[in-house]
Amino acid sequence: MKADNALALGGQIRGPRQVDSFTPRGKAAIHALLPAVAFLLGPPVSGPAVLTVGAMMGLSSLAGPRFSLIGRLFNHLLRPALRMGAGAPEPAAPHRFAEAVGAVFLLASGLAYLSSQAGLGDALALIVVGLALVNASLGICVGCIIYTGALRFRVRTDG
Repeated sequence: MKADNALALGGQIRGPRQVDSFTPRGKAAIHALLPAVAFLLGPPVSGPAVLTVGAMMGLSSLAGPRFSLIGRLFNHLLRPALRMGAGAPEPAAPHRFAEAVGAVFLLASGLAYLSSQAGLGDALALIVVGLALVNASLGICVGCIIYTGALRFRVRTDG
C-alpha cells in the first residue's frame, strides 16, 4: 500500500501493525489540547470532558488506528489544512500502548473529577497533557520508550 493512501485509512500504512509517523504526533497534540482545555474550564465540565477523551483514546488503543476518532480528526481536517505529506511507517504497537496508558490516566482523572477529587483529577490530566506535549513537540514518546524497554525484560515462556 502506498503511503499516499495513509490518509484514507486514518494514518494507517501497511496494515494495522504500522502507522504513519506524523499521525501519532498529531494525535498527541490533540491529546494534550483537549484535557488542557478541560482543566482550564474546571468542574463540572472537566470530568465528562476527560472521560470522553479517555474513552476515545481507549477505543483507538484497543481497536487499532482505523477506529481512532482523534486520528481521523488529525488526518482528515488538520493534516490537509497544514499541507502535511505522508510520514515514514512506524510500528503501531508502542503508540497503542502509550495511548492506552494515557486513556487509563484520563479515565481515572474523569472519575476523580466526578467524585469531587478535583486535585487528583487535575494531576492525572496534567500528566497526560505534559507527556503528550513532549511527544507532539519533540517526538519523544515516553510510553513508546516504556513499551520497548518492557519488551527487553519480558519473561520468555517458549522454552
